Amino acid sequence: MPRVYRYAVEVRNKSLLGENLYSLLRENKVALVLRDQPGATIVEEVTANFVYIRWEGDREKVTGTLGKVEVDRTEDVREWTHRTRNLLDRQIEVFGYFSKYYSGYPPGDVKQFMSLLE
Repeated sequence: MPRVYRYAVEVRNKSLLGENLYSLLRENKVALVLRDQPGATIVEEVTANFVYIRWEGDREKVTGTLGKVEVDRTEDVREWTHRTRNLLDRQIEVFGYFSKYYSGYPPGDVKQFMSLLE
């Protein structure tokens, strides 16, 4: 893979998670995507000098088409701001993506996250 780009890998099969994968990703400076999704184990392994966080949510509980918060995720967002602050304190660059299925309203999720992060 060209070294001029940065790569992140999202693993959805938890049986693949483990030191063999983490070592391979570290050797190649590829970030393991950190995910918040119902039923998925939250893995906090850092394998590169950056992380990519995906806040996915539950497609069965949230439509994401109403233009408003459908599920209050304040406590989850608060926990993620603590995790993110720890990463930033370690000089790890953080990228993130809020799905419309997280709370139903990604702009509100971003605003809440940023205000709690400060």
